[in-house]
Amino acid sequence: MFLEDCWYVGAWSHEVKNEKIVGVKILNQPVALYRLADGTLRAIADRCPHRFAPLSMGCVEGQSIRCMYHGLKFDSQGNCQEIPGGGPLHAIKPARVYPVTEQDGWIWVWMGLPELADKALVPSAFGLDNPAFYMRSAQLDYAANYMLINDNLCDLSHVDFVHAKTLGWATGGGWSTTNPDISKIDRGIRIQRWFVSQPTSPTNPTPVDTWNAYDFLAPGVFVMESKSYKQGTAAACDFKEPTGEPQTYRVEQQAVTPISENETRYFYATGFDSRMPEKLLEGIFKIVMDAFAEDKTIIEAQQKIIESTPDDMDRSFIPHDRALTRFRRMMEHLKSKQQRYSSDDS
Repeated sequence: MFLEDCWYVGAWSHEVKNEKIVGVKILNQPVALYRLADGTLRAIADRCPHRFAPLSMGCVEGQSIRCMYHGLKFDSQGNCQEIPGGGPLHAIKPARVYPVTEQDGWIWVWMGLPELADKALVPSAFGLDNPAFYMRSAQLDYAANYMLINDNLCDLSHVDFVHAKTLGWATGGGWSTTNPDISKIDRGIRIQRWFVSQPTSPTNPTPVDTWNAYDFLAPGVFVMESKSYKQGTAAACDFKEPTGEPQTYRVEQQAVTPISENETRYFYATGFDSRMPEKLLEGIFKIVMDAFAEDKTIIEAQQKIIESTPDDMDRSFIPHDRALTRFRRMMEHLKSKQQRYSSDDS
């Protein structure tokens, strides 16, 4: 069972242009995303109620969308407005319409009951157009259940092993030997740690203290900051969150969206504050993309092993599992409280 009472990233904002329809799949449901001529976003089930042709193969006409199989036209509420050749409009069941909004470079779709959609629940990130940062974005599809990607993001101790030659090399390692502080936040967890007296970068041996913190929020949204300071800063602030101006400031925003039970779309963007030279972004982004390809390889292999493993086989646990265990429990709690959407409600 998926968590429906939640905002999911359906696409990057720049992917859905005016009067262009983009078909995506979220929680095993086909969704058509499109903009009206004035840029207003719409989200509708990518399934014409007539013969189930994809509406994403249709066209936008004014405030409406037309199916290009038999020409039925639907308004912004999903109601049929026109049947070429005639016929009673009320005989066509309305297409499901989804609440949709846009924030921080992402298009968010609410998959639960429309009346429960609360824009205040959209997680905040940095955004691709934020002048304070240089950012690059991409996405990746996994042949794996989305909670395996969530587990991976809750436990970054794997960086030292899966990413030994990419992110581990770039960050100086120590992810598996440093125990993070884990705290509960609304609809998520916050994970913080210090890396003490490590080289500034692989090409700069000057030692610095680096504070790393990220929020991981339902249904799988990762927003991370990494700030480096002069050596001794960690101890000076008693290993708590620093308040001074950092020497370097890196940011990440990522979102995990289930396509189906064992298919997942992973949206990610990486960058740093605009005080650093923009030319450095290309090299950093290349390392990030190589690292995520490494994640994809091992997680898809993990998925295959899980599928051949008996459900009653015991698993072993280690201290680094604390964060992902907390997050899984929170997701189960949210799912236990939700009211499921029924097609009979439309």
